[in-house]
Amino acid sequence: MGMHPLHEAAMRLADIGLSRSRSKSKDLVGLLLCHGARALRSSQPRASLRIHTVTPVGYAAVKIRLK
Repeated sequence: MGMHPLHEAAMRLADIGLSRSRSKSKDLVGLLLCHGARALRSSQPRASLRIHTVTPVGYAAVKIRLK
C-alpha cells in the first residue's frame, strides 16, 4: 500500500534537502509538478469502463470491466 500523496511529497522534499546535488531546483520543480498532477487526478470523479464484444454469431468474445 502506498503512502498518502502529501506525506510522500514531504518525504521527497526532505530527501532533496539532505542531498547536496547541483540539480536541487530541477528536482524540486519536478516534484512539485508531479505532486500537482497527482492531486488533480485524485480530485477527479471515479470512472468506470465496460467493454463487451461479441462474435458474429453472438457469443461473448471478450468481457472487460474496470472500476
